[in-house]
Amino acid sequence: MERQYEGHHPTLQPGRAAPVDIVMDDDVDFRPLDPAVRRLWWTVSAIGLVVLLVVALLIGLLLLDDGWELLPALLVFTFGTPIAVVVPWLRYRRWRFALRDDDLWIRSGVIWRNTSVIPYARLQFVDTTQGPLEPVYGLAQLVVHTAAPGTSGHLPGLAVADAEALREKLAAVRTTARDV
Repeated sequence: MERQYEGHHPTLQPGRAAPVDIVMDDDVDFRPLDPAVRRLWWTVSAIGLVVLLVVALLIGLLLLDDGWELLPALLVFTFGTPIAVVVPWLRYRRWRFALRDDDLWIRSGVIWRNTSVIPYARLQFVDTTQGPLEPVYGLAQLVVHTAAPGTSGHLPGLAVADAEALREKLAAVRTTARDV
C-alpha cells in the first residue's frame, strides 16, 4: 500500500516540482584570487617539503644502514616535489568568489569542490587578517563571520588593498541588508 502525503503544503507533495529559482554556478561571475597567492602557497609547500626531507633524512640516518640511509629522504623528495608544485597551482585555479546583489559566493576545493553562499543579511562582522608570510607577498585574507556555526567563510590570497576595500563594502552592504 502506497503511503499518501498528509501535509498541507502543495509544493511538498510527491510528484510536484517546487517553484524554486535555481542559480547555477555557471550563472555567477566568479573572480579569481590575486596571482601572488600561488607564490605564497609554493613557498609554504617548499617549507613543508624541506621539513619533511629533514625528518626523513634523520629517520634514515638513525634507523637504516647498509646504504639505505638516504632512501626515506629520496622517497619524500620524489613524491613530495610534484605535490608541492602542482597543488598550489590547482588551489589557485579552484578558489573563486563572487559578490552578488544579496550574497557572497565562495568556491574552493581541489579534490572536493565546495561552494558556500553567504547572505549579506546573515553577516555579523568582516575581518581582514595576515599570517607571517602574507605581508611579504602583499596579501591578506578576508574572513566573514555569521551568527550560525559553520557558515562563516574566508577568502585567502587577496591583495591587501582589495581585501580592505572588500571588507568595507561587505560591512556597508551588511548594514543595508539588515535594514531591509
